[in-house]
Amino acid sequence: MGDPDAPGSMPGGLFDSLRTLIATMAAMAHTRVELLGTELEEELHRVIALTVGAIVVLALASLALLFGGLVVVAAFWETHRVAAVVCVAVGFFALAVMAYVAVRVRTGRRSRLLSATLGQLEQDMQQLGRRSSP
Repeated sequence: MGDPDAPGSMPGGLFDSLRTLIATMAAMAHTRVELLGTELEEELHRVIALTVGAIVVLALASLALLFGGLVVVAAFWETHRVAAVVCVAVGFFALAVMAYVAVRVRTGRRSRLLSATLGQLEQDMQQLGRRSSP
């Protein structure tokens, strides 16, 4: 049998190259899955924080509007109570329309879920494409 350390002999050969290729692909897949998990966890934390924040803002804003409306109606109770109630109702309706428009604009600009993972996979495909071309 030949000495693998002898000059001109190929150590490992085809099977070692294949084994190395499979190990590299497995390591790349492992890295991508870890990145995917990290991004999903970050997105979950972001959604939870936004939901809790939105609930708190809605509760406090509702109380502020309620008491603000009561103050306006109470201030005009003796002279123009109906007009005060109508103005408060129209004001609440206008605020609701503005909030609706703001939400529609905000939901129109979505953050791209898993953008880092997809970007990394695209880079991998470009690198593989460069290596395979002669």
